[in-house]
Amino acid sequence: MAHSSIKSCPEPIALPLIFVPGIMGSRLRIAGTTDVVWEPQDSTVNALGLARRGAIGKRDRMIGPDGAPYSPDYLEVDPGQVDDFLSQERIDRGWGGLMQGSYASFMAWLENMAETPAAGQVPRGCFNLHYEVWVHPYNWTDDNLNSGKALGETVAKAVAETTQKYRDTDVQVLKPVIVTHSMGGLVARAYTQIHGGASDVHGVIHGALPSDGAPAAYKRIVAGFEGGGIKGTIERHVLGANQQEATATAGNMPGVLELLPNQTHKSVDGSTKWLFATGRDGSRLWAKPEANPYGEIYRNEQDWWRLIVKEYLNPEGDSGAAFKQFLTSLKDAAKFHAQLGPSAFHPNTRMFYANGSGHPAFDHIEWKQTAQEDVIPADAERNNDGRGTLEWGQWHTYTTPYGAQTTFLAETRYEIQPADALGDGTVHAGSGKYVSGPMSEPLTNGFEHQAAFDSTEARRLTARWLFDMVEEQL
Repeated sequence: MAHSSIKSCPEPIALPLIFVPGIMGSRLRIAGTTDVVWEPQDSTVNALGLARRGAIGKRDRMIGPDGAPYSPDYLEVDPGQVDDFLSQERIDRGWGGLMQGSYASFMAWLENMAETPAAGQVPRGCFNLHYEVWVHPYNWTDDNLNSGKALGETVAKAVAETTQKYRDTDVQVLKPVIVTHSMGGLVARAYTQIHGGASDVHGVIHGALPSDGAPAAYKRIVAGFEGGGIKGTIERHVLGANQQEATATAGNMPGVLELLPNQTHKSVDGSTKWLFATGRDGSRLWAKPEANPYGEIYRNEQDWWRLIVKEYLNPEGDSGAAFKQFLTSLKDAAKFHAQLGPSAFHPNTRMFYANGSGHPAFDHIEWKQTAQEDVIPADAERNNDGRGTLEWGQWHTYTTPYGAQTTFLAETRYEIQPADALGDGTVHAGSGKYVSGPMSEPLTNGFEHQAAFDSTEARRLTARWLFDMVEEQL
């Protein structure tokens, strides 16, 4: 982007940058120990250890052993150790708490390449421009409100230490800028718009932000995570391959519950009813929410399409107590999103989102009836595969030359249909399309959600916006 009226930059410039990763992007350990429980992208041993565990084993590691209730104090960020990539300075700046497999390349680019002047993109004379890059890793299982408050401490530390670094020099230290990925955007919005941090930062850049939640969160709790091939299958089993595993972990995490579609969520076509069922002939049978997803879908204890099967929340403990705690976390999630609303962004915000078809995302969840009867028979038994297929019918036993065989004959079968909306595989394009307030740019070439900042387009935009935010402060 060429600047029509570029201000001069007579002295060297330093800009503190604070990067906030997305959900699952911070390495976590059991608090007060060196026992790292979450680093699957960086440790094959950790990934296989989690993948081999069932619902109880995963919950024991991620929530607490022996059916313990969720506590935000159970896990903490593991700061990492010095190695060929992580210097002591980088460790001190939070880099070691990141999932390196997701973010190391972007962090190195942000520190070394993003500031490189490009024709017409950098304020005149600012060839001595340096980004001081910090990271705010956080316990992503916890409420984003808590993580947002802690972000304020990271911002203050970044500013203080950058100022100290350039004390007694001619370097001008600018006001900091926050860069976020995915749920990290909710953390930053909590900090600037709820905790009063807006005046402490010059601007915010969001990438792949689930502004009002994402239907993928519902799908993954109800039917497990996606993934094919050897690598994808391992990832799916690490995260939760079915409803039992995903509910036992994600269903207990306040951070995850704040990723569910909220009361202002819109699909790509603008619809507010993102959960529906279709009959065998394709006709729409019902659509939700009518008004409030928290009451109609998430707190629902009766309907077959409900979010939570309470027995799965704590398979070795008190499911009633676990569901009560879930309801408390859900209430906090609703309050959190009500405080933010659709327009609670820092006044100087930029954001990009995927608007391509290469990585289809869920902007709605369709339960399609694929057997004989749309209406569930009153006397039918239910069969749930935990992967997004619910059947109603009867078990039948018959004799074969190899002995008795049992099979389930379904009269009614509802199956979650594949994702088909523009997006990045997790967050759909409507999450950026309907945002009010910030400047939002669609990337038509698209990108995969976790690798959003590895996209050439995303890096080009990020560099341009950072240059803009430097110029705005001159």
